[in-house]
Amino acid sequence: MGPLGNIVQKELMEMVRDPKLLLGMIVVPMLIFPIMGAAIGSTREATEKGVATATVGFYSMDANNDNGTYASELYQCLTMYHITCLNITAQNEAQAVRNATQRGDMVLVVVPANFSEDIEAFRMTRVDIYGILRDFSITEGAVYSQASTAIEEFNSWLVKKRLQHAYPDQSGDNLTFPVVARNLSIIRGETYGIDPSLVQTAIMGTTISMPMALMILLIMAGQLAATSVAMEKEQKTLEVLLTLPVRRIYILIGKLSGVIVVSMLATVAYLVGFGFYFQSLGVSAGAVDLASVGLSPTPLGVALLALALLLSFVSALSLAVLLSVFTKDVRSAQSLMGILYIPIMVPALVLMFAPIGSLPMGMQAVVLAIPFSYPIIASQAIYTQQYLLVALGIIYQAIFTAGVLAVAARIFSTEKIMTARLSFGKKRPGEERV
Repeated sequence: MGPLGNIVQKELMEMVRDPKLLLGMIVVPMLIFPIMGAAIGSTREATEKGVATATVGFYSMDANNDNGTYASELYQCLTMYHITCLNITAQNEAQAVRNATQRGDMVLVVVPANFSEDIEAFRMTRVDIYGILRDFSITEGAVYSQASTAIEEFNSWLVKKRLQHAYPDQSGDNLTFPVVARNLSIIRGETYGIDPSLVQTAIMGTTISMPMALMILLIMAGQLAATSVAMEKEQKTLEVLLTLPVRRIYILIGKLSGVIVVSMLATVAYLVGFGFYFQSLGVSAGAVDLASVGLSPTPLGVALLALALLLSFVSALSLAVLLSVFTKDVRSAQSLMGILYIPIMVPALVLMFAPIGSLPMGMQAVVLAIPFSYPIIASQAIYTQQYLLVALGIIYQAIFTAGVLAVAARIFSTEKIMTARLSFGKKRPGEERV
C-alpha cells in the first residue's frame, strides 16, 4: 500500500472509530425512518380501526320517519359509508345530544321535523351534524368527515331523483353528469390512458425527495470534511502529518476520499431508511408505474446523475476543506460552514418546485452558476431525457471542482495551511489574516 493508500486508510479509521459519526450518519437514518414509518403506520391502522368501530347517533323528529320517507333514506345513506349508525330515542334535540354523548357516539345527526315534507315541497331544509369531541383525535375528525360526505351524497341522490322525475326517459347519470372527462396523457408523442395528474404525482416524489436528500447529504459531508481538518489543527496532529515524507496533495486526496466513502455509506443508509419508511406506510414509488408509460430511467440518464452527484460531493468537500483551512478549531469550522450552506440550499429549494426552464432568466443564471444544481437537474432529466444541459453542467462541474482542488492543493503545499485564519479582529502573532 502506497502513501496515498495509507492516508486514505488513516482517514477512514479515524472516522470509523468515532461513535458519534457512525451513530449520526449511518445508524440513525437506518433506525429512525423505519421507527417513524412504523409509528405513523400504527397510527393510521388505529385510526381506521377507530373509524370502523365508531358509532353515529341518528335522531329524527320527522313525523313520517317510519313510513319509508326521506329521513330513512338519509339513514340508509349514512350506513352505506361504512358508518355504524344507531337510532336515538329522545323527547327533544337537547336530550338526544345528552344520550349520544353518554352512549359514546362520535357524531350525532339530527333530522328536523317535517324533513320529508319540506323536501317534497321543494323547500330548503337543514340537518344538524354534531361532532362530539373528547380527545380531539384524528379518528373523531375522520368519522365527522364521513358523516358530512354522506349528507353530500344524499343531496346528490335527491337531485338525481328529481331530474329523473322530470325527465323519466333519461337515466340518472345522463342527467347529473352530462359531460364525463376521459383523462389521457401524451408522453414523447405516445398516448396513454392514464390521468396526467397521476404521472405528475409519481414524478414529483423524485423531484422533491432528490433535492432534499442531496441538500442533507452535502451539508453533512461538508461538515465532516471541515471537522476532519479542523480537528487535525486543534489537536496539533496536522503538523505531524505534514512532516511525513508524503506529498501534500496525497493528504488532501486522502481526506476527501475518506469523507466520500463515509458519505456514500450515509447515502445508502438514508436510502435504506427511506425505503423502510415508505414500505411501513404502504406507499409505493408512485401512483402509476412509470415504466408502463415509457418513463423508466435510461442507463445514460443514471450514469449522468451518478457523475453529477459524485462531482457535487467532491466540489462540496473541497470547498469545505478549503474553508476549514482558515479556522483554528472545530467550533469555528462548523460556524464557517454556514457559508457553504447557502449555495447548497438555494438550488434545492428552487428546483424542488419548478424546473430550470420555467424560471426567470436571472434566476436561471444564478442556479446554473451553482455546481450543486446539476444533480437535481439530472434527476429531472431522467424522465425528460433532455441530457444536453446535464452534460454541459457536468463539464462545468468538472472545471469548477478542478479549480477548487487546485486552490486547496496549493494551500496544502504551503505553510498557509498552519497560519491562515479568517478573522475580523486583531491579528495574532504568527497568524496570517485573510
